[in-house]
Amino acid sequence: MRHFTLFTFLYLAAGVCLTALALGHPNIAQNLKITLLVNAGVLYLASVLSTFPFWHQSVLRSQARLRDKPAWQRNFITIAPMLIIALTLVTAIPDLVNHNWATETIAGASVGLLLILVSAEQLFIRSQIRQ
Repeated sequence: MRHFTLFTFLYLAAGVCLTALALGHPNIAQNLKITLLVNAGVLYLASVLSTFPFWHQSVLRSQARLRDKPAWQRNFITIAPMLIIALTLVTAIPDLVNHNWATETIAGASVGLLLILVSAEQLFIRSQIRQ
């Protein structure tokens, strides 16, 4: 049975935005258009995959395996999604602002968008488990 979540719609919305950006500007370089469309396609794929039970069960299994790990590994695996989100934002936002939100910079930052969404979804699922 498929299970739609908020993150399913976030993946779709991000994919639609990247597709609109790639197709809405006729004078974008071909390699940037391809980059934006590939990243949008990966976001669409993630939105479809996030509706299946194995997507959430993999996070649940990884959480269950943490109990057997030493404390330092548990702590690192627990904070890894937060580190990924923070590092991606710290590197992408200044780059976007310095280049005045140029299409080239947006195409480069769109790779980090998938990392941020997947990490945020993992944090959300883990917080629901703890409750």
